[in-house]
Amino acid sequence: MKKWNAQKKINSYLNTSWELMHDRATYTYGEEDDMPWETKFPGYGVVFPHPFGEMSKYFTTFLTLSPVGDELTLDFAKTLIEAENIGSDSITDYLSISFSSTDYVGHVFGPSSLEGEDNLFRLDRTLASLLTFVDEKVGLKNTLIVLSADHGGVDAPGYMKKFGIDAGYFDIDAVDTLSIKKVLQEEFQVTDKLVSGYFHPYVYLDKQAIAKNNLDIDAVSRVLAAELRKEKGIADAIASVDLLEGNLSKTPLNTSVLRNYNPKRSGEIYLVFEPYWFINDFDGLTVATTHGSPWKYDQHVPVIFVGSGLEAAKIYRRVETVDVATTLSHYLSIKVPSGASGTPLKEVLK
Repeated sequence: MKKWNAQKKINSYLNTSWELMHDRATYTYGEEDDMPWETKFPGYGVVFPHPFGEMSKYFTTFLTLSPVGDELTLDFAKTLIEAENIGSDSITDYLSISFSSTDYVGHVFGPSSLEGEDNLFRLDRTLASLLTFVDEKVGLKNTLIVLSADHGGVDAPGYMKKFGIDAGYFDIDAVDTLSIKKVLQEEFQVTDKLVSGYFHPYVYLDKQAIAKNNLDIDAVSRVLAAELRKEKGIADAIASVDLLEGNLSKTPLNTSVLRNYNPKRSGEIYLVFEPYWFINDFDGLTVATTHGSPWKYDQHVPVIFVGSGLEAAKIYRRVETVDVATTLSHYLSIKVPSGASGTPLKEVLK
């Protein structure tokens, strides 16, 4: 790693740009290069070409917001394969690589954008280069490949509205706090602020203020949840205590919320926004789109096993990304990880 870093390969991108890989006329989203919802990152722009510029505090950020992030990851992966002698003996080696530029490009420009489309063309080329390298060093006949993703994504509301779909950015700061405060004051006869803040997707109550006023935190969370459900853009507000006590019907949505709950970190109320409504804040940056909802567009991802003698097939039942770990464990006849919850895919194991 030190040797690779010392080569300063990022410097080869100084004063270059992210250019389109093909003729603009051949792209599905060739006319979608200047949309009002795209993030106007200073110095990077919203139309091609996207300049990386000179060395600055944003230079490496610009590389990350482009296919270059994946190209550098690929280069290091090749270095790692050679340095670790992966595939050189009879002991199975496992290598996991995250090509994450798709995520960042999607956040900034949206999935249905010219940038998103060009990035996928370049990712396809990056994957081809990786597999060619593995074939040369190890042999694809000796390799099992698994492709997947950690989440899906949603289009920018401006894009969705073109098709008549109700969508929007939810402004958590615009929630009618005065109305909610009035309800809490009337219900519990207190003047202290009882909400400490919001960290997606949870509302956190101020436990010190609640204890100071001798209030029942579960009662406060239920009253507040009922008020939050009245806000436009919120599909449901679920009190964590109702999850723990089993007071909710067993629906796929409620099950997803329950799976998200962690007693050491979660807040008192989980907010579920309406489909295609979301908070577009990404680490302090206002972005075109994001992810993290329990709706299908955020859950639907590819899970592809290929190579090592597998027969071609398509599976139409529901599978989950967590199935990968248990499948690989059984495939290799090793212990399943202690936290694994997936179901082994019999099509891979047969």
